[in-house]
Amino acid sequence: MRARPARGGPALAALGALLLLAGAVPAAQGQALDGIHVLAPGDREEAGSVERHRGYAAATVSVLEAVGFRVEEVDGGVDLHLPGGEVVEARAGTPFLQWDGSPVQLAHPPYRFGGELYLPLQFFSELVSDRRPDLFEWEWDRGRLTVTADPVVAEESVVVEPGSGDEPRGPSRVVVIDPGHGGEESGATGPSGVREKDVALAVSRALARELSTEPGVEVHLTRDQDVHVPLWRRGEKATEWKGTRPGVFVSIHANSSLGRPEASGFETYFLSEARTEHERRVAAVENAPLHLDPREEGPFLRDPAVDGLLRDLRNLDHQYWSSILARRVQNELARVHPGPDRGVKQGPFAVITNALMPAVLVELGFLTNPDEERLLASPEFHEEAARALGHAILGFLNEYPASAGAVEDRR
Repeated sequence: MRARPARGGPALAALGALLLLAGAVPAAQGQALDGIHVLAPGDREEAGSVERHRGYAAATVSVLEAVGFRVEEVDGGVDLHLPGGEVVEARAGTPFLQWDGSPVQLAHPPYRFGGELYLPLQFFSELVSDRRPDLFEWEWDRGRLTVTADPVVAEESVVVEPGSGDEPRGPSRVVVIDPGHGGEESGATGPSGVREKDVALAVSRALARELSTEPGVEVHLTRDQDVHVPLWRRGEKATEWKGTRPGVFVSIHANSSLGRPEASGFETYFLSEARTEHERRVAAVENAPLHLDPREEGPFLRDPAVDGLLRDLRNLDHQYWSSILARRVQNELARVHPGPDRGVKQGPFAVITNALMPAVLVELGFLTNPDEERLLASPEFHEEAARALGHAILGFLNEYPASAGAVEDRR
């Protein structure tokens, strides 16, 4: 919608549009609503129905155009440009909105149906008037949203020619890829001599290449060659790189099971208490450098009781999202990995403990299994696994609320 010149004076209120909820009886709070009517200045009318495709009332975003919103389709949802320049970012599948950079949570998520994005009725009946009472007023007794200012003075978006140096930039997303082990610390070794540190680095490099062409994604590797990086330092570096932006931490590893060469398959861990003997064993193996290498310094070696409590507090908000990321990783790897899907697991892994963001540790397979050792040594599998991990990460970032990156580091 192209902006018209602002018209001053008291006539603005008289020309204010009405968002009317159709029905013979006034729509009081809690009453079921059947449709939305938008009456704009000049008696131009648009109508939309209130649908319940997902079991709750929702209406299409297109009805907002008549009351001054500019609707911009973006990947995963829409950006709604309000009169005055504010932007609301709404994405299908998540109830978290970004209102001009501030997080807002709806009771139900927006969703797509028939090519349209639908917003819960709560957006129309509560959020708009709560956030912009200077422009909109909701009247429960009459079931309408009154637009109290000229709805067509919304600022046009600025179009900048490429290369001008003034391109608008949204908040970038950060992906930190952690190739497990490195240097003299080789990790697991297969019967033919394939080393975990080499598999982890090969897949991590391929994943970095996969994500590096994605707009708005900033990629970091905790190591890009065969060098030692202290275990505790990896999560700290990731947190420093991420800053207040949304980001994820993915640590790449290969499993082992001495005495059980038949063990096979892939599994993904997020940070929590180990529940089974297998989870405790894998965590102990991956945490071994903390106890074996004097260069490893961190809260695990200083004051375990106090620092354990701090770690719990820091990561509580990330545990839920880490479990979702882990499930996405498992689902994508299942498309390319011939071995069994061993599922999402949890454990107290030092490497992801102080990464203050959603973080997972991926075990790509068992090097102690001769068949999987050959698979993990294959460059073709490295590329396939990287593509699968890339799809999982990008899918997760589209769901993860951008505001969740603004975590203050009080260490």
